[in-house]
Amino acid sequence: RPPGLCLLALLGLGLQLGPGGSSSCWDPRGQPRRCMPIFENAAFGRAVQASNTCGSPPEDYCLHTGTQHASALCHRCDASDPRRHHNASFLTDFHSQEESTWWQSQSMAFGIQHPNSVNITLHLGKSYEITYVRLKFHTSRPESFAIYKRSGAGGPWVPFQFYSASCEKTYGKRPRQYLQPGEDEQVAFCSDEFSDISPLSGGNVAFSTLEGRPSAYNFDGSPALQEWVTVTDLLISLNRLNTFGDDIFKDPKVLQSYYYAISDFSVGGRCKCNGHASECALDEAGQLVCVCQHHTAGTDCERCQPFYQDRPWARGTAEAANACIPCNCSGRSEECFHDRELFRRSGHGGHCLNCRDNTAGPHCEGCRQNYYRWEPQGACQPCHCHPAGSLQPQCDNSGTCVCKANVAGWKCERCKDGYHSLSEGGCRPCSCDPAGSVGTCDPNTGHCTCKERAEGHLCNRCQPGWFNLQPHNPIGCTSCFCYGHSSACRVADGYEETHIRSDFSQGLEGWAATAPGTTDLPLRWGGREIITEWDGEEPVDFLAPEKFLQNQHLSYGQLLSLLLGVENETRTETSVPLLQVQLLLEGEGMEITISSSKSQLQNGKQAVTFRLHEAEEGAEPLLSTFSFQRLLSNLTRLRLRVSRGPVRGGLSLSEVQLTSARPGPGTRAGWVEECTCPLGYTGQFCQSCAPGFKREIPFGSPFISCVPCACNQHGDCHPLTGLCQCLHNTEGPSCERCSPGFYGNPFAGRSDDCKPCPCPGRSPCTEVPSTGEVVCTHCPPGQRGKRCEFCEDGFFGDPLGQRGPVHPCERCQCHGNVDLNAVGNCDPVSGRCLRCLYNTMGDHCERCRPGFYGDALAP
Repeated sequence: RPPGLCLLALLGLGLQLGPGGSSSCWDPRGQPRRCMPIFENAAFGRAVQASNTCGSPPEDYCLHTGTQHASALCHRCDASDPRRHHNASFLTDFHSQEESTWWQSQSMAFGIQHPNSVNITLHLGKSYEITYVRLKFHTSRPESFAIYKRSGAGGPWVPFQFYSASCEKTYGKRPRQYLQPGEDEQVAFCSDEFSDISPLSGGNVAFSTLEGRPSAYNFDGSPALQEWVTVTDLLISLNRLNTFGDDIFKDPKVLQSYYYAISDFSVGGRCKCNGHASECALDEAGQLVCVCQHHTAGTDCERCQPFYQDRPWARGTAEAANACIPCNCSGRSEECFHDRELFRRSGHGGHCLNCRDNTAGPHCEGCRQNYYRWEPQGACQPCHCHPAGSLQPQCDNSGTCVCKANVAGWKCERCKDGYHSLSEGGCRPCSCDPAGSVGTCDPNTGHCTCKERAEGHLCNRCQPGWFNLQPHNPIGCTSCFCYGHSSACRVADGYEETHIRSDFSQGLEGWAATAPGTTDLPLRWGGREIITEWDGEEPVDFLAPEKFLQNQHLSYGQLLSLLLGVENETRTETSVPLLQVQLLLEGEGMEITISSSKSQLQNGKQAVTFRLHEAEEGAEPLLSTFSFQRLLSNLTRLRLRVSRGPVRGGLSLSEVQLTSARPGPGTRAGWVEECTCPLGYTGQFCQSCAPGFKREIPFGSPFISCVPCACNQHGDCHPLTGLCQCLHNTEGPSCERCSPGFYGNPFAGRSDDCKPCPCPGRSPCTEVPSTGEVVCTHCPPGQRGKRCEFCEDGFFGDPLGQRGPVHPCERCQCHGNVDLNAVGNCDPVSGRCLRCLYNTMGDHCERCRPGFYGDALAP
């Protein structure tokens, strides 16, 4: 027996019957164990391809007898004759010693000798782990031949083993049969054994794939040897025939006796399944594959099934089956891959894919990014964190998102109270003016909810007709008062806060007390307070003095405060329930009652506060803003009414204070208005009529409208009486006529409407409407004519100087010697007497006519 067959037999038996060699891949407890297909002759019955076969054409071949010069026994090879052919199928058919079949090449007569070769190729159909290759030669063994292998279909041919009596000459390799530890174990040996010409028939060559390789006894731990024995195809290359040397004579009979002939080609091994299958079978395509167990897959069970990737694939060994382990995907995926880094870190390399229920992570153990779940085993829900309001799209396990500054809500979907306009920058603070707004701004738009009389995006200004935006004002602003004449006003400059006080340091200070419907009640001064006796059965009114009355318009919206107390018979303050107090105001024909809801105890007394505002809680009847201010502008009565109570004694009043305003540089009084007056009005509050205007009702109050003066534009009128102060030579209540001595049309409204009369001494005249002619109406005595240009009868002169120098009209001097009832007694220009009587004569009848005597000048 050849020396290598001992190891070959040992390995063959060991691989077949050793631990894990059972056909079952699972032990009785259901645990995985190494399993392998049966050890077999992998070549049996498989088709073999030979590059050269005798019989085509038919030829003779002869047998060597081993005796020199003996006659050779010859036969015929005919490929077409079933009884005489020796084709390649006889290499792997059933073989018996009694009935031997063989493959045979053409003889040396056909030139098959070196350097020509004959190749025999065996395709196993899949990878096998080969233990040995055995060739039984029907003739003498070749002088040189080589075995090549492929480890994968279509791969390169790799030298597997060389046999030659001339290793170095033929294959360039030294004869060698073993390796030293550490050397490459995938190197082919060249053996000079099995190359003799004898025996002439039946010689064996058995190649043990692992013999001489140090790792053979640790095969499971040697990937190099596992690869070395993996074969899908074998190539036997017959390179040189053994001869007796007589072939050099080229004797045909001799040449016909040299040829290759092999009766059996055996390959011992197992279908390669890497310890994960006990059998191989044909698949649907007719391809031989392993019937994989241990959750492996592939033709050679060379990988794990897709969902069994928890650890790296490994061959099954005697010590460990190395079954593939399913990925732990928490029941939420059937897909995974092996993650080497994950395996290195955790010892579990199954990395899950396409996790369901929005889960994620190597084991679908967590939620996808930006998802969460309440229950550990529940489905993950989207965080839905608001993209603008959240710092990140990921939420915590409760679904709560991490919000930016000033953003609130489970999903950071809204602004915090006091902030608005959610954007990438977060929320902006509300800028609502607290004086004019109610609550906070709209979280979406930032628009503020304004008080009734405030406006603007920030409620920071008053509506037209209103002013003095204040926090304590329930409607925000105060209506422009302006005595009802204007709705445009602003806060006036130059006013300071002041207080009208009664501290009773000097006595009663004009205060009085009455019981409603009765006479006055006695008051006494208690040193900084006034006191009246009170039985608690009837209300008591305290009446304010004059300084709290009249025009208190500047106290509108301000506070009236006071202290009330009740003394018992021992003159000590009594702790009693709060008294009900009302403020009664009268003025301008109106009344209003305000009940105090702001009372508290202060040093044993009741501090009471009223705000002088129509919207104050408990105010009756409901007055308009203007009406209430009108009432205050002419306040005629201010009463503090204390309702009946549960105690009796001395009812005291002290520290009365009414806030008001006055011009000054002190603390600004922002509730004082300055009006923008319309035409016809003037004054800070439009309380006066402008020049050229008068009260519609003479002597009317500031609330009465101003109307234009009816002076035909010839002067102003008195603002109270309405009487015109005429100019431009006009007169009359409305300057409706020209002054005496002037004439014209005063209704035209021009300064020259009335012109001086063209009459002496500016005497009156008139204008004839139909002709426009001016006629003097009041000529001086002794003058007449339209312009007083003539002297009257009995007068003489030239008043207008029409005939020379001006000479006023004078009465004619006829010394009474004319008939006074007659006309034309004297010349109207010269004054010479024309009708002397009584025998007188002369220019002035100043002498007697001739023949007469006497005194013509006598009366």
